[in-house]
Amino acid sequence: MSDTGDFRGEFRDMVRSFTLLQALLYRDISARYKKSLLGPAWAILQPLVLMVIFSMLRGIVKIPSDNIPYVIFSYSALVPWTFFSNAVNYCGPSILTNAAILKKMALWREVFPLAAVVTAVFDFVMSFAVLVGMMAWFRIPFSAHALWAVPLLLFMASALAFGIGMFVAALGSFKRDIIFAMPFIMQFWIFATPVMYPLSSVPARWRVLYLLNPMAGIVEGFRNVLIKGTPPGMGQLGLAAAVTLCVLALSWTVFRLLSQYFADVI
Repeated sequence: MSDTGDFRGEFRDMVRSFTLLQALLYRDISARYKKSLLGPAWAILQPLVLMVIFSMLRGIVKIPSDNIPYVIFSYSALVPWTFFSNAVNYCGPSILTNAAILKKMALWREVFPLAAVVTAVFDFVMSFAVLVGMMAWFRIPFSAHALWAVPLLLFMASALAFGIGMFVAALGSFKRDIIFAMPFIMQFWIFATPVMYPLSSVPARWRVLYLLNPMAGIVEGFRNVLIKGTPPGMGQLGLAAAVTLCVLALSWTVFRLLSQYFADVI
């Protein structure tokens, strides 16, 4: 009888969490650009500004681009990177900003960082549309690999962002410093990812160690599929998937352990 009661309670929590997820997505997306002059254009502005900065740096420092026009070479990597960076940063304060809901309702608390990641997908769609326009301008056709690889790569970046975001949200509920530090960490992380330079420029002897950064394989795969028309490296994606699963397992364990104290500290 108690097992049946537990199952019903879990099912109610699941339904309640799914309904809340929909409400959070509508609230966050509509509120983000409300009373903004540029509106959703802000989602496009961030990768475009970084693309301009990287292009200016290239005029000073010799940066290879695998014989691809540097504008689209850098922007094609900035699209998945900006999505990942924003998703992690949105996750950080997700528990704190929803404290009132968390204290009133019994639900899966993972729904708050999950909503933050899904909200970032909206920004991705906007910047991806610009990338499609750039591909048309440079006459770069879509390859058949894009049909399966782009959704897979987006899912992998989402899973990694969700894992890291849960960790940041959990610890950030106790110590706000980690939330404040994440944007700075992301600014350094981008230089350890082949965004402004190609993976081929990393010395071969260091490449396996370098690819322990899951975003390296994800970003390079994204660029290969869309700009070079080649499938992503399965070895790179396999290593990225393995590290991502480890991150998810560790983060979820920490999140579940600390979540029982959220109501007491937020």
